[in-house]
Amino acid sequence: MKLSIRTVLLLAFTFFLHFTLFARTFSAKPFSALPASLYNSVRKVDDHMKHPKHSTYSNSVVKICSCQIMNLQSNNYNNRDIAVFAERSSKGDLPSDIGIAKKTIEKEKKHMKMLFYDKLIVVDRISEATDCRSLYVKLKMKNNLLVIYDILDADGSK
Repeated sequence: MKLSIRTVLLLAFTFFLHFTLFARTFSAKPFSALPASLYNSVRKVDDHMKHPKHSTYSNSVVKICSCQIMNLQSNNYNNRDIAVFAERSSKGDLPSDIGIAKKTIEKEKKHMKMLFYDKLIVVDRISEATDCRSLYVKLKMKNNLLVIYDILDADGSK
């Protein structure tokens, strides 16, 4: 008995379909050769298409970063181009969130002046809707001597 090409292809397709649709021996769920990230991204897009007001895309969290670049002086040290960053997660009220991030930096400056440095001179102030690491890389490309002091978490302070 001779098998035709169509029969062989149909058997191969059925064999492949069997392994992709049914669970393996050590798994409780079906196995797929496609990556899980593809399924998750398709699910998110599908959710966005069905419910655009309640999807994860419309409720995205924006990072706010505020930065002050300072020259710091004490009896023993004279440090130039020191950057202090404050990062805050925002869901919509950008001016208020930028103000909170700036207040966090001001509190840190008071501690720095009280404990470590005699003189603090602010050279530049920057606030952007980005995360602080990206802002630091952007500023570092402009000023190679820039040194990061700290990235403060402004989410906890009110």
